[in-house]
Amino acid sequence: MDADRTQGGPGPRVAVVAYTEYPWDPRVRREAETLASDGYAVHVIALRPRSGPSPSHLGGVHLHEVPLGSRRGGRLRYAYQYGLFLVLSTVLLVRLHLRRRFELVHVHSLPDFQVLCALPLKVSRVPVILDLHEAMPEIIAARFRTSTQALLPRIAAFLEGCSVRFADHVIAANDGIRSAVVGRGLPAGRITAVYNASDFPPGGVDPVGLRQRLGLPDGRLLVHAGGINPERDLETLLRAMAQLPADADACLVIAGDGESAYTGALKTLAATLGIGDRVRFVGRLPIEEARALMTLSEIGLITLEANPLTELAWPSRIPEFAALGKPLIVPRLSFLQSVLENGAQYYAPGDAGSLAREIGGALTEPEKTARAAEKAGEICRRFEWRQMRRVLLGVYHALGASNAG
Repeated sequence: MDADRTQGGPGPRVAVVAYTEYPWDPRVRREAETLASDGYAVHVIALRPRSGPSPSHLGGVHLHEVPLGSRRGGRLRYAYQYGLFLVLSTVLLVRLHLRRRFELVHVHSLPDFQVLCALPLKVSRVPVILDLHEAMPEIIAARFRTSTQALLPRIAAFLEGCSVRFADHVIAANDGIRSAVVGRGLPAGRITAVYNASDFPPGGVDPVGLRQRLGLPDGRLLVHAGGINPERDLETLLRAMAQLPADADACLVIAGDGESAYTGALKTLAATLGIGDRVRFVGRLPIEEARALMTLSEIGLITLEANPLTELAWPSRIPEFAALGKPLIVPRLSFLQSVLENGAQYYAPGDAGSLAREIGGALTEPEKTARAAEKAGEICRRFEWRQMRRVLLGVYHALGASNAG
């Protein structure tokens, strides 16, 4: 009997391709495990984590990792990594298809042109989904500090257009990205928004035990859980921490992964500001531990710089903090405001004084933020996974990959 039918589910066989470290990527992992739990036989092709190879089966999913890791860098570094992964993943996808005969291919960006790995299968009429985590022209403009009308973003827009038209259907991580892509010419009926949701399956991690294991101090904690990179504007967060009054009794915990040089610069800045003893870097944590750490935070704190990318952003930490009942403090960015409305407190991006005032107010007058936290919970319930799951499976069914079993 086919191993997929005994281990991966009795339903259609699906290939998922993503330029990511799968165990650490909540969006890719949630979607794949949702399909597996619904009876699909899911095979994921992804990067090999820097920490070493992952188990070949994870959460009901068959995992295949190519011998390539990801590192931030300049234009040539990104071009090399993206190009090599495209080649390696295409070869592996074809090899797996010859053995499994996939009935659908689900490709995650970045980069958008990664969807071309499915060309050999599309020729044989296998439907292809492109899942846009970001809008490529905007991320290029943000990463290289240029206008969306500059040459590189315009090339990215051309590649995005080719990629979305190659796919049979496109999924976007939020309506901001969906609107941007539709604005560049994709018919609205060919793209569906599936948001990053809040209710990731619990991992049974005890927050109190985790606090002790990480050696975190007593008193209030403010938690940043996510990537550590300039787009997160953590310099502004550190400067805001330095402006909090001493009686705020707050310690900032930064959990996540980033380039060692940038993380070192943040540690140096914290020491220079005189808050080195009130900032703890705990490194990258498994998803379940990061979620447990977030339950210890007094505030749902999201910091971002203002750029073309973040103007379309919907960080997954927003619905996660909202589901935990934490009052939200987020940057004043157009898409975030359009969704959250009066469900959050807003600070001016890059303005440490503005952020310090919002943090201080939330810590000293929590009753004023309670109503906003309740409103945020109501808003984000629209994006709970039970809702998004139906949307995702609806796309699969429309493409003929329905699990009738």
